[in-house]
Amino acid sequence: MLKPISDGPQKSFPLAFKEFPARLQVEVTTRCNMHCSMCVKYAPESDISEGDLSLDDFKKLGPALEHCDKLVLNGIGEPLLHPDLAAMAAFARERMPENGSIGFQTNGLLFNEQRARELVGAGVDTFCISVDSIDPSLIGRELHGQSSTDRLARTFGILREAGQKSVHKVRLGAEFVLMAETYAQLPDVIRWAAGQGAEFILCSHVLAFHESMQEQSLFNPNTPAAVELYEKWKGIAHELGHDLENYFSFVWHPGRSMKREKLFELIREMRVEAELRGVWINLRSLAEWDRRSQTEEFQQLHEVYARSKILAAELGVELRLPPLMAENELSCSFLENGTAFITSKGEVSPCQFLWHSCTCFLDGSEKLLRQKQFGNLATGDLAAIWKSTEYQYFRSEVLDYEYPYCSNCPMVPCDDIIGRSNEFECDCLGVEVPCGHCPWAMGGLQCLM
Repeated sequence: MLKPISDGPQKSFPLAFKEFPARLQVEVTTRCNMHCSMCVKYAPESDISEGDLSLDDFKKLGPALEHCDKLVLNGIGEPLLHPDLAAMAAFARERMPENGSIGFQTNGLLFNEQRARELVGAGVDTFCISVDSIDPSLIGRELHGQSSTDRLARTFGILREAGQKSVHKVRLGAEFVLMAETYAQLPDVIRWAAGQGAEFILCSHVLAFHESMQEQSLFNPNTPAAVELYEKWKGIAHELGHDLENYFSFVWHPGRSMKREKLFELIREMRVEAELRGVWINLRSLAEWDRRSQTEEFQQLHEVYARSKILAAELGVELRLPPLMAENELSCSFLENGTAFITSKGEVSPCQFLWHSCTCFLDGSEKLLRQKQFGNLATGDLAAIWKSTEYQYFRSEVLDYEYPYCSNCPMVPCDDIIGRSNEFECDCLGVEVPCGHCPWAMGGLQCLM
């Protein structure tokens, strides 16, 4: 039985408990004209079948659109493949508030002059185009996006011209996925995209849907508070002639020694301080990322971030960069902003993380994600689904933020992270939402929403 919904989140995050969602992300199709290796569609055990959301089902969102200030028309697939995309945008524009925004992310390959005019005329005001590389040696390697800078420039040019002829403001932007093999290109991508008329650059770390992609991630899952604590006790240990990393060789070998016992005592003291400060720590992960942060690659990464921020400011481009390490506090912008997600099958889900069932790799282990849905447009009204006791309870539990910080836990990966033993019921603290290991909540992933 669900416990009563707390008043706290409703007062702190009013958008999450209004009569209708304040934002909608609608997956108009799961079909795509590319086959990118990083895509969730091609992850092992992905259950994402190919299909389109019908225009009739989209129109069922009419009452909700009257209260929607932001509509994003994409999900797993390429939205330009949907034959009724312009009709959906026009339907939404007629009903949304005057200052409401309609946009989508796209690889842009299917744009031509007519399609651009059609979509801009229908009311789409934000186009975010994938630009993962402008290096000719990498562009054709399935990163995702265009096949050449000439093709990219043509897409921007077509949209720029359509926007200039529009009665409403049209924003162009670029999406860049930060990976080990591409991050160094970010300043060049910013300069190039700004020259094409891009007003914003949306950057995100990569979520590994295949084991081989783990090495491409540049996101440190340890929080600054955990790193600060580790650095403090690493210094204390060094002054006493110890190395914290020796703990991992000592702990699995029997025997006693003064050196071993003193190191264990230091580790215990560090963990006591962490608990008193409310900081989750994963010693093995902290040690691994401490070594990695001292490499030339990571020194260069910080330099690239610094140069990119300066360059974007000089060019007048809005740069949305994710942090290089996890935020100190988990935060769900999806629910805080009152967002609902609709799949191409009409299913209503709460967030990106629980939108589809698939496997991915978190904390060095394979994770089986299971979709969370609260109803379907085919059989229920969105407002009724949104206000259902189960859905409201879910949002309240998420926004209480009382779940563990899984990636910073010494027990990771536990059964909850792996997700193989059984379907999720509650975490180690008894909270009934599977959000303690969400990479969006940690700050590592960003999207147009």
